[in-house]
Amino acid sequence: MAQSITNLANVAMRIYDKVVHEQVFAKNVLFMNILSNVAHRQGATAKYVSVHYGRNIGSAAGTETVTLPTAGNQQYLQASVAMKYLFHQIAVTDVALQASKRSKELLVNVLESEYTGAKDDMQRQLSRMGYADGTGVVCRVNDAAPDTTLTFDTPMVGKYPTDYFEYNATAANGGPVLFASDTAGTTSAIYTTITAITGNYTMTVDSGTGVADNDYVFLAHANGTVTPTVGRNGTVEIMGLKGLIDDSSNVDVLEGITRTTDIWWKSYVSSSASARSLTEALLQTTFLEAKKKGSPKYALTSFDIFSAYGQLLATDRRYTSEMTLGGGFTGVKFNDIALIADYDCPFDEVYFIDPSTISVEDLAPMSFLNEDGSILDRSATTPTWNATLRYYSNLCISAPNKNAALRDVVQ
Repeated sequence: MAQSITNLANVAMRIYDKVVHEQVFAKNVLFMNILSNVAHRQGATAKYVSVHYGRNIGSAAGTETVTLPTAGNQQYLQASVAMKYLFHQIAVTDVALQASKRSKELLVNVLESEYTGAKDDMQRQLSRMGYADGTGVVCRVNDAAPDTTLTFDTPMVGKYPTDYFEYNATAANGGPVLFASDTAGTTSAIYTTITAITGNYTMTVDSGTGVADNDYVFLAHANGTVTPTVGRNGTVEIMGLKGLIDDSSNVDVLEGITRTTDIWWKSYVSSSASARSLTEALLQTTFLEAKKKGSPKYALTSFDIFSAYGQLLATDRRYTSEMTLGGGFTGVKFNDIALIADYDCPFDEVYFIDPSTISVEDLAPMSFLNEDGSILDRSATTPTWNATLRYYSNLCISAPNKNAALRDVVQ
């Protein structure tokens, strides 16, 4: 839906307060720190990473007349990182555009606000994707008899599933969402819209017909003309830490290399069939596994686990100093690395990261389409201006075995 003068009345100076107070979440620890490591590898729609995985086996020990071994060689493979294509579309009516330029009644410059907001919203999605497994799954349905009121569980990232959905009361489509029985989002796929977000695990939708218990839930998009048959984020999102730092439990084939065959492409993962209380021993073991081959500099976790770690320190009357990171974020020390709480990290996981092994690979910086020299395009049928923010990228890992993950721990 295009931004309109009616909607912009909500930021008009009808009250004394001259500040527009943010109610949306904007902090992105992963994006502002780990993902700032941008590397440009060779390749266009896919980037290629040379991987050294085996040493020369042509060695022997023997007597002075030993028959020399057959020559060996170093072993290499090329990992392939496919680009993912991300878009944000904005639309502004010409009336709203002109009014925001000339009238002191409006507190915001509508065009600047929409431009900046689109970039922030895309970064917000990137932060969510940065912890996920590339499938686009947000959570699952936890409702034995689904109707228009739905309950969710099993969040892919973060703690509360509904943090990652939006309901726009002024939009014709409210908030697109898709349900499917597979992680690709194609089997028994049901497309509907959000009518209200009622709790951390609950929402109401326009229609629950066809939705089943344990369905996977995806963000979706409307194209403005028809209900999309493939208007979903399934399998087309960037790869996140759940797949990059994994032992094949979540993602077996990563960057074209199969982990069950090439076990050196696995990360160490400490997991459990049931939730475990956080202990220093679990943290230490996982950290040391990453330390064996890598140089972990960060431990990213949720606020729940961050709090649990603080309680471990308090119990033993131990204290540790804070560490400051990019973007003003702070963490506490664990084995002289920063343990940092991130809103989007899965609530029961800790990732020990060697940042030299993880990078953002992209085709170009995040930007608006402007190959014709103009960011704004006028609609052919209405007095509306449109702009498209695009980012073609993916996350890349060059050595999963230099990183480690601790899963299934609780406060």
